[in-house]
Amino acid sequence: MINYSPALPNDKNQNPLQESPAPILAKQRFTSENATASSVVSFGHDTTAIEVAAIGGAGVAIKWIATGDTGASVITLAGATSNYDHVIPTNGTNPRRFVIPREIAGSYAASVQGLNRAEGLYQRVAFKSFGISSVMLSEY
Repeated sequence: MINYSPALPNDKNQNPLQESPAPILAKQRFTSENATASSVVSFGHDTTAIEVAAIGGAGVAIKWIATGDTGASVITLAGATSNYDHVIPTNGTNPRRFVIPREIAGSYAASVQGLNRAEGLYQRVAFKSFGISSVMLSEY
């Protein structure tokens, strides 16, 4: 297993800056204004981390979506039907960065493929805001 996530930046004494994002540019950006319905984003072949922000009056929930899931969505209702993996509040720790977890064992075939596919990472994420707010997602 290799360390596939982007490295943290270091200060001049080579100490990791824990609260700073990796010093890289976003590969893709997605913005959904007034996102009250569940939406799904598919990642690029080299995406290993994402950053999610909730803008406006409410937070957002995300769920990692398996490759074979054809009815992909996030449910945030109270009770046994809820299925989210993470919650990003509008105040405090916003935005939040996530290293994409592994869905399956990696396929290290001798073909050209991105790190996301080679490591067997989730290829999609669903998100849904709590009420009327916007969601911004960046891929790294």
